[in-house]
Amino acid sequence: MSIYRVEKTEQAVVLFQADGSVMKGVVFLSASAYSHMGQQTLLDLLKEKDPFFPFRSENGDFSIANRHTITHIRYDAPRPDEDYCPLGTPENVQITFVGGEQLRGMIIIDLPDGRQRLIDYFNAAEGYFEMQTEESSYLVNVCQVRDVCPA
Repeated sequence: MSIYRVEKTEQAVVLFQADGSVMKGVVFLSASAYSHMGQQTLLDLLKEKDPFFPFRSENGDFSIANRHTITHIRYDAPRPDEDYCPLGTPENVQITFVGGEQLRGMIIIDLPDGRQRLIDYFNAAEGYFEMQTEESSYLVNVCQVRDVCPA
């Protein structure tokens, strides 16, 4: 083992690109996050300042992926307990991306009173935000969203 090697945890993901391509594989998460206690999450990785991150495709090929060209990422997130009640207002939306692809799901609008409209949420969003469908969890790149409507 090299002295430069840092132990990472693999997170299975599906990266949906702005050009319509889909990349299945894994990304690598650190044992500790920069912004909080505990392990780095996928959202933490996407919030880093560097535009590229390592990616290994399902056939084993390594590459680096550009976080800015990704429209959304599907991943397996731990499901919350049934008693879990998120802070904020759940809102079902349909998102259309720049390339025309659509995604329906639920977001949680967690903003101060008087600023809890859909337009407030998207005007305040930076980078990636979380979205849930019945089947999967997603992180959505706000810069690749063309339009949003209530679903």
